[in-house]
Amino acid sequence: MKQIAIAWLFLAMIPGVVFAADTRPAVVPGTNDLSRYLAVKAKPGEQTTLRDAAGRTVGTASTVGGRTTFRDGSGRTTGIATAEGNRTVFRDSSGRTVWTATPSSSQNTTYRDASGRTQRTASESGGRTTFRDASGRTTSAVQAVGSGATVRDASGRTTGTSSTSGGKPNTNRK
Repeated sequence: MKQIAIAWLFLAMIPGVVFAADTRPAVVPGTNDLSRYLAVKAKPGEQTTLRDAAGRTVGTASTVGGRTTFRDGSGRTTGIATAEGNRTVFRDSSGRTVWTATPSSSQNTTYRDASGRTQRTASESGGRTTFRDASGRTTSAVQAVGSGATVRDASGRTTGTSSTSGGKPNTNRK
């Protein structure tokens, strides 16, 4: 009987050990480069499903007017992005400004934190948006594919995908 109890305890621990070895960061809608890309590119009426590298749905992004709301898989709001003039402002679920996205040209966008420090830049070319950190190192790239997008980290490994439905032309954003 004691051996069966030990075997069950061992089997219960295996999933924790397997997931502890996963080095990919958890995807939280509204906080990663894919979410930043979607917030800047969003069109009114769009509904986007966000998935992690394994294809599991981790959240949604829906746009009404100039406001994109990010929700996690349970439907809780994780952040809101709004078009304000020529920039996009992202706020967390508490309403605090987390970052802003300001286009510096038709193909380049600068992302700043709430204090105004540059955190990321994004450059677009041929349907691919490359994100770089403040020191210029590539952190990820988002490739637009049909009505969705795929994000890969600097080593080329897929970290997430999205699929979008709905939407109409938006003249407020680039």
